[in-house]
Amino acid sequence: MPTEKNQPIRWGLLAAGGIARKFVAGARALPDAEVCAVASRTPGKAETFARELAVPRSYDSYEALVEDPGIDAVYVAGTHNLHEGATLLALEAGKPVLCEKPLAVNAAEVAKMRAKATEKNLFLMEAMWTRYLPAIVQLREWIAEGRIGTVRQVIAGFGVPATPESCPRLFDPVLAGGTLLDRGIYPLSFASMIAGGKAPEAINSLGTLGPTGVDHEVLIQARYPGDLLASLETSLSFWSDNTATVVGTAGKIHLPDLFICAQEVLLERKGEKIVRAFPEPGEEMFRHQIAEVHRCLRAGELESPTMPLAESELLAAQMDEMRANWGLRYPGEE
Repeated sequence: MPTEKNQPIRWGLLAAGGIARKFVAGARALPDAEVCAVASRTPGKAETFARELAVPRSYDSYEALVEDPGIDAVYVAGTHNLHEGATLLALEAGKPVLCEKPLAVNAAEVAKMRAKATEKNLFLMEAMWTRYLPAIVQLREWIAEGRIGTVRQVIAGFGVPATPESCPRLFDPVLAGGTLLDRGIYPLSFASMIAGGKAPEAINSLGTLGPTGVDHEVLIQARYPGDLLASLETSLSFWSDNTATVVGTAGKIHLPDLFICAQEVLLERKGEKIVRAFPEPGEEMFRHQIAEVHRCLRAGELESPTMPLAESELLAAQMDEMRANWGLRYPGEE
């Protein structure tokens, strides 16, 4: 593993979809990252991706990529149902892994991934890229400084209309589709971040299931230690407010629409309003989480303190509980 910043960390991508394209753009915004290979199990898809994005090598199997000696780290970019298998494959081959959110379909899968990373003494992180955006880093700093007093409430949502024609995977239970795992993870993880990664003392949810059996709308209410309350929502059916607000006893902090891509953060207190802007090209936003992976790898850290694996497992367990209450189980789940 390269230890100096002038030695680039060489990435391989498992899957060649839209999220992988965003990763390439983010990596290329960093001076010490190289995307060297991409793999897809769909014949020809990786080759097309590599040609279009000038990635040096392409493979028609994940196995071939993880055995490539010219790869230092792997980004798992496939659909939710593939996260566990692809991550275990890469870890078994000795490659540290950044895996797309949610880390896996359920908590049992996350536990297996954590165990394998521990066994192999390798880095593993859930790619909750929003936590590393400068605007959200600023939000955490203001909270830590006590700028809004004691935090009492979190309000967040993420909903964008989709159809089976525009995004088939979201409506396919075999691919662990639905809004909770794909969109709801953002506000849920945001609330968890504000709560310091602690498990909620109580969590209630309502979900509506569509014709294919996946969830279309979800409302979540939670109480975290310290009487912190959260009100969260997500949808495949309509545009949500798509903002996030943290309310304290002395003020509030607001992330405007679209909060998951926050480039601005607003602090409001009595007689005071502060706006901090962090403009950057949207396609490069993944660079912040990639930079964190590089920092951890060079420091010999096996997970990021900003998105620890224990918290990823807690989030998966919370989503398991919600789905169980609605009667939503994906094919192949025990």
